[in-house]
Amino acid sequence: MDSNKPQKINIYCDESSIDNPKHNFMVIGALFIDRNLAPVVKEKIKEIRQKYKINGELKWVKTSSLTMDFYRELFEYLFSFETQNVTFRCIAIDKTKINYERYHDKDKEIAFYKFYYQLLKRRIKEDVQQYLFLDFRPSKNKNSVRRLGEFLGILTKGIKHIQAYPSDQNIFIQIADILTGAVAYSYNSKLDSKVKKELIDIIAKSIGKDSLKFCSPFWEDKFNIFCIDLTKRK
Repeated sequence: MDSNKPQKINIYCDESSIDNPKHNFMVIGALFIDRNLAPVVKEKIKEIRQKYKINGELKWVKTSSLTMDFYRELFEYLFSFETQNVTFRCIAIDKTKINYERYHDKDKEIAFYKFYYQLLKRRIKEDVQQYLFLDFRPSKNKNSVRRLGEFLGILTKGIKHIQAYPSDQNIFIQIADILTGAVAYSYNSKLDSKVKKELIDIIAKSIGKDSLKFCSPFWEDKFNIFCIDLTKRK
């Protein structure tokens, strides 16, 4: 890469367990891929899908024992890149500790996008051009994504694009869905699904971890789980 040119990063975002009343933790995640590398990665993923005859949209809720070999090769490939090329970061929030009335105008949607901001602001860089692709979700405020972009824009001029897309149109948002779902499942359940536990183990092994239930220091790059402590807010 030309050192005189700014790095360009695509950021693909999704969320899990936002509205599930049985889950105490919700997770918002972002897959960061070097923009110049993205077409190459997309083509390789296409090859892996064809190899294992994987069709349709990839989704955490559609995890099947028939897809394990596919996911093993997929995540071994994705996380073999240097951290400046491919990383995943997410924020895990204990919903039972959110004070909607005091901090979020009694509005869960406002809270959701504030946590989105907390995730992304930790990794937004002034000298990097960022292109954000969010998973589309129904919203009572159609300007929520634009407002998120405006607040991130206060931190840097590097936000070049931010828009929500249907996940079935973007393979990288689908992969963000898998990773975010895996972290959320790890935090919310006893891993009673043998199939989902196997996929979690595959992802954990690809990043050199024993599980996906951990909290990361800020400097950990490859796979970072930001466990926000809401008890510090008085």
